[in-house]
Amino acid sequence: MEKKSSGIALALMRGITALLIGGLLVFWSQSAVLYLIMVIGCLFLIPGLFSLLTYYRKVSPEGTRRFGWPQVLGVGSILFGLCLIVSPEFFEMSLMYALGIILSYAGLSEIIQLVAARQWVRVPGAFYVTPVLVMLTGIFILFNPIETANIPFIILGIGCIVYGISDMVNIVKFRRRNSEVEELEVVNDEPKEQEIPIEE
Repeated sequence: MEKKSSGIALALMRGITALLIGGLLVFWSQSAVLYLIMVIGCLFLIPGLFSLLTYYRKVSPEGTRRFGWPQVLGVGSILFGLCLIVSPEFFEMSLMYALGIILSYAGLSEIIQLVAARQWVRVPGAFYVTPVLVMLTGIFILFNPIETANIPFIILGIGCIVYGISDMVNIVKFRRRNSEVEELEVVNDEPKEQEIPIEE
């Protein structure tokens, strides 16, 4: 019984945590994007610091230190990580504009290739659907960079909320079903009265 109750408590805590995380991602998606960029900055910063610490600890047999490519990359990693941590908004905008330009160019170039291919082969109209959608997506990102950056986190938050609700519903169903099974086991375990044959 104790193991079952502890398992139900853990499952309930998991569902509540999923609901909280989902709510934060849906209602504060902009902050989630910025914090993600800052976490990426920390991931660049930590290896760079380790590289410099290795440089200061490692001494050659001649008693000198050699500043090589690993240390150069370490300094670059530290600077890039600090930039991501200090100004995440700038990198968010830059990343979304770059993504919009890439998608717009990719869709447009594919449309041009399809138009050029019509000189030799017949190109059905369905082949233009995907490049047009890609180009329109890129244009939408260019005109709405902040809203587009929030969309993945909003979708992730909705997924967390749905998971949390379904998990908690399953817990309620499991407890109800479990209690019914235990009642049946108690009834079946009750000692039955033995009939004593009557001698004639």
